[in-house]
Amino acid sequence: MTFHYTDPDGDHLRVEPISRRGIPCISIHNRANGHGTAAVHVPLDRVEELIAGIRDTARQAATHT
Repeated sequence: MTFHYTDPDGDHLRVEPISRRGIPCISIHNRANGHGTAAVHVPLDRVEELIAGIRDTARQAATHT
């Protein structure tokens, strides 16, 4: 399964399962304004840490409105 998200500006995020050096990971790719992509590979044992960090950042963003 691959997850896709497109923001209102048309920037795109894709998350897909991969194996990196024999380690199961998720690969997070972004594409902005039609330019090339950049990827980050997150080992499965670090996914919850990533999600917790995103949630913390979202809470901080909510206080800046």
